[in-house]
Amino acid sequence: MKLLNSTVRASSAVLAGALLLGSLTACGGSSQATAKADTSTLTLAIDSDSASFGFDPLRVSAAQRQFFEGLYDSLMTLQPDGSAGPGLAKEFSYNADNTVLTLTLKDGVTFTDGSKLDADLVKANLDRRSDPALSAYSAVAKGGAQEITSVDVVSPTQVSLTFAKAQPGFEKNLASTTGMIVGKTGVTDTASLAATPDGSGPYTLDPSTVKGNKYVLVKNDKSADASKYAFTKVIFSVIQDPQARANALVSGQADVAMLTSSTVDFAKSKGVGVSQIGGTVNTMISFDKTGKTAPAFASEKVRQAIQHAINRKALVDALHKGDIPAWNALPKDSAGFSQDLETAFAYDPAKAKSLLAEAGFANGFEFTIIASAQTQTDLQAVQKDLAAVGITMNVKMAASTDEAFAAVATTPLGYAPLNWDNPVGVMYGAILNGFTNVQKATDDQLSAATGEAAAAKDDAASKAALTKLNTRLVESGWMIPLYEALTNQGYNTKKIKQVEFAGTNAYPLLSSYAPAS
Repeated sequence: MKLLNSTVRASSAVLAGALLLGSLTACGGSSQATAKADTSTLTLAIDSDSASFGFDPLRVSAAQRQFFEGLYDSLMTLQPDGSAGPGLAKEFSYNADNTVLTLTLKDGVTFTDGSKLDADLVKANLDRRSDPALSAYSAVAKGGAQEITSVDVVSPTQVSLTFAKAQPGFEKNLASTTGMIVGKTGVTDTASLAATPDGSGPYTLDPSTVKGNKYVLVKNDKSADASKYAFTKVIFSVIQDPQARANALVSGQADVAMLTSSTVDFAKSKGVGVSQIGGTVNTMISFDKTGKTAPAFASEKVRQAIQHAINRKALVDALHKGDIPAWNALPKDSAGFSQDLETAFAYDPAKAKSLLAEAGFANGFEFTIIASAQTQTDLQAVQKDLAAVGITMNVKMAASTDEAFAAVATTPLGYAPLNWDNPVGVMYGAILNGFTNVQKATDDQLSAATGEAAAAKDDAASKAALTKLNTRLVESGWMIPLYEALTNQGYNTKKIKQVEFAGTNAYPLLSSYAPAS
């Protein structure tokens, strides 16, 4: 995850979405062969509610970038190769010691409320960074690894950002939700963003939108960049059940769909195109490291016992063929990946029992985890492994959205996919300060390694810091990884050109979808 400028399945909203995934009835349909290629409408079948927190782009992280980039422009833009390019800021420059970044803004940008882009508006947006509810600002808030100490208006078209310490390359962070700018009405009355977006993006929200079910975006005639987007209308259709999403794609109800490893072969057999990229680690996340919801979880040895109790290879062989068993919190292609962890935390039920005894739980213990339609089968497999070492994990299906969201505070363990394109962003936005740590647990080693990764000035320093971070995430049991999955984007080859990813980002740019002919 270049986490703040690309994918963050570890963001607060996407984690919540992963936890609350419900089940929709799968519907069959005819082949997509008769689908007509045109540019009138693009329908994307997605796995969770992109606007579960409303339409404030700062309340989410980069996993929701694809949806929010339809409604909002960022100060910088994510390019097809994963780099950062000009956005609302047409130029930028640093001072000699990289502690001040000056942005020169575009002219003629209008927001849906009628306000105009200027330096005062950018300052008003960035001055919201003290609000702890704004996930996208976690790293730039006070105490964050990339803390912005002040935002100053230089002129109507120039604004400067002053950092607590040198931040070379910070512009990359402004290419995602961190850099998205809200109009004057939205900044002045942030509560209004719960129901109404206020952006300058290439699309606006259509009244036919049904929140939580279907989000309809239509071209914004006030946006100069709207012409870069091929489709007049874009529909984000929330279909939580994996098979139902695949069915929607092959029947022509959706043009693009997020597929799982269990539905890829089915989709391909129906003539659907599939683009793939790795880097997503499906991991159990220790919400409670203090023992508040389950006393056993306050012990690092207990969390390590869980690591040893799980037969990851058997899980993948049975349920996720084609994916990779994971003992690392970071993906296999990450600079911080460590082969040593595969040995250090190998499947070893005897070791798990020994650690439980050392922690004072020789007779085991019991806890509850909240499941969804998408996670239930995996959790039932893990349930059997844990039972074999004396741990009773009750798997409870979420009875409501509220219960799913509350799980971070009411249960000790969760399960969700994380994409680590930017580990520093994931750590500050979700793990150390964010959604997965409502109990406010601390770990000096994790904090130090995250800080070192943020400050790294070359590949060697970055690799050393990320290796420390990855190792500590696993040995502390803050993360209990299960497997690394491929991200699969299925697409209607009759209507859509082959889907391409922006660098290592698991979510293609909304502007990258193009008609097949």
